[in-house]
Order: sequence, then structure tokens, then C-alpha cells
Amino acid sequence: MFDHLLEEIVSGRMAVGSALPPERELAQSFGLSRPTVREVLRGLQERGLVEIVPARGTFVHEATAVDGARSMESLVRRSKATARDIVEARRMLETQAARLAAVKASAGELGALEQCIGDCEAAAHPIERAQLDLTFHWLLSKASHNPVVETMFGSIVGFIFEQLLRSSRDPEIVRQGLPYHRRVLDALRRHDPDAAEQEMRSHLRLAGVMYGNDFDRTLDSLARRELDRVGQALVLEQLIDDVNRRMAPAKA
Repeated sequence: MFDHLLEEIVSGRMAVGSALPPERELAQSFGLSRPTVREVLRGLQERGLVEIVPARGTFVHEATAVDGARSMESLVRRSKATARDIVEARRMLETQAARLAAVKASAGELGALEQCIGDCEAAAHPIERAQLDLTFHWLLSKASHNPVVETMFGSIVGFIFEQLLRSSRDPEIVRQGLPYHRRVLDALRRHDPDAAEQEMRSHLRLAGVMYGNDFDRTLDSLARRELDRVGQALVLEQLIDDVNRRMAPAKA
């Protein structure tokens, strides 16, 4: 049953927003008990493929990069990824995203990046600054107009945010790092992929230069420390969900 429904949803034969048959019908069709059907549906929901609405039913859900992040997080978390690990991965991914965005970004996407930069520069609280910093890089990955690049970025977005929590509380990193956002945007506006790549590479290089011993600390330990220092009790997933909501106008 799971494989059948998965194929139907992923292939697009079941449109986003359409309702799955009721549990009783699914149980009869596949010769399964209703508890087993519920377990299958929960598995699909955990993958971000369906949404279970109490008293209404189960509906095909449009998967987002956040869903990709959740599906991979437990695997990467076990590897004890460090700030160095995530910066190395970001350097490979985001420099190429910047190159693509310099060629493909729309006027609306450039405007969204401009707005995000201004908001990030005006942010007074380190948590908000980290969220807006993540929003900028997420918007840039979207502006690459490459769904694989955007999905790859989404798969590590939680770890990027944990790293940015470290950067957002360091006044010197903030002072040196934020101007690179405008430099990248300027390169995009000039449609200069070489400059966009170089500015992004220089931007990501700052963590290796300025983190000191923190560069080889695990990301989860860095995040816990930074949240403790600002007395922030929110769960990381909630903070990232807020970033996803900020991006909603850019997705429209």
C-alpha cells in the first residue's frame, strides 16, 4: 500500500490538494486493517507528502524544501556534522547557486533579496538576524531556478541555521559578513556569474577565518550554546518554520 500511494503521489497522478480515499476504503482495497492503514498514512505525512486533517481526511501535500530538510536531518545528525562540514558543503552548493542566479533571477526575486538584505541589516536581535540571513541564502537558492539546487539547499537548511546562530551573535562577523549580501546582489543585477560566485565564496570563507575552535564543534552544540546565551527557548524547527513563512510571498 505504501509503495502504491507513494508512486501515485510522486508521479503526479494524485494532484496536490486532492483527498485520499477514507481509511475504511483503503483498508478494504488493500486487504489491511485500519490501524495498519493509519500507520502507512503517518509514514507519508512524515515524508511531507500528505496532510492528515482531523475530521476531514488525508490530502496530498505540496512538498517543500522544509520537508526535505526534515527527511534528511536525522541521518546527518548522527554524523555529528561540524561547522566546518556545513561550510564546506555550502561553498560547493551556494557558489554555483549564485552563478545560476546571476543568469536566471527574475526582477521579483532580486527585489525580494533586496528587501531581505534591508531587513537583515536592520535586525536588532541575533535570532531574527539569523533567520533573515537564512532567508537571504534560501531565496538565492530559489533564484537559481534549479529545483535540484533548491532541494539540496533545503536538505541542509537546519544545519545552516545552526551555523548562522553562531555568526549572528558575533559583532565582527556581522560587520564583515553582511556587506557581502549586497555585493552578491550587485553581481546578480549585473548578470555577472563570475563575480557572484567569488563574492559568495568570500562570504562563506569568513566562518573558517573567524570561528576559531568553534569551527570544529558540532553544529547542535553550537546552536544550544547560542540559544542559551540569548535565553531563547524556542525549538529550532519552529524558528525554521518561521523562515519558511517569511518566504511565502516570494513563492507566490
